[in-house]
Amino acid sequence: MENIFLPKEAVGQLFDLQGEDALLGQLQHQIKTLPEREKLMSLNQIRNEVEGLIDVRKNEGLEQVKKEKRLELELSSIETSLTEADEKLYSGVITTEKEVKSLQGEILHLKERQDVLESDLLETLSLLEEINSNIDKCNSELEIQNDEIQTVESALNVVENELTQKVAEAKSRREGIVKILKEEILTCYETHREQFPSNAVVRFDGPNCNGCYLTMSAMETDRIKGLEVGALTECSECGRLVVR
Repeated sequence: MENIFLPKEAVGQLFDLQGEDALLGQLQHQIKTLPEREKLMSLNQIRNEVEGLIDVRKNEGLEQVKKEKRLELELSSIETSLTEADEKLYSGVITTEKEVKSLQGEILHLKERQDVLESDLLETLSLLEEINSNIDKCNSELEIQNDEIQTVESALNVVENELTQKVAEAKSRREGIVKILKEEILTCYETHREQFPSNAVVRFDGPNCNGCYLTMSAMETDRIKGLEVGALTECSECGRLVVR
């Protein structure tokens, strides 16, 4: 690159600009990596898992309620059949032993089926009670999660607002510097900043580059020493801008 000469005040302004850019980079990184944000993501994930578990339990509960209704309907039907069979057995309508045995067998079968259904119904009710208890526990856990999420969200908003304000202030200062720096200097700086975001410009301080910390050749060192103070050139080792 062709050497650019910077007046004394421009040298300070250029380093001030780089300082603001470095600060903006740090602030933006802080905003993205706030521990409160990571904690909030973790809490939201846990809440989603709990909500999903509640949905699963509710669906299980609905299935058990359907089963409960089905069992109750069948039990009601059997009780009706048993009542009718008993009435028929003792009504005097049946006169033959064969008919009596047949009706008694039917009653026995109905009672056996009744016992099975009652056992299934008790098991269903017990399972339904357990499901509802699990849902209550999940809802209690969810309530705790929501309270904690609200607390972390509030803390995150406070920190984010503080950092956002600092970003706005840094941008404002940067804009002020940009307005007074020559376009040639800005273009050169921005081009090099693409490759070296945090320290595109360094001060000349002998043979060692303050950016890459490599030692320049004696010839290159002498070349820069021979430049006018305030000249802007490049490090022969890394390509950063070096201010004489």
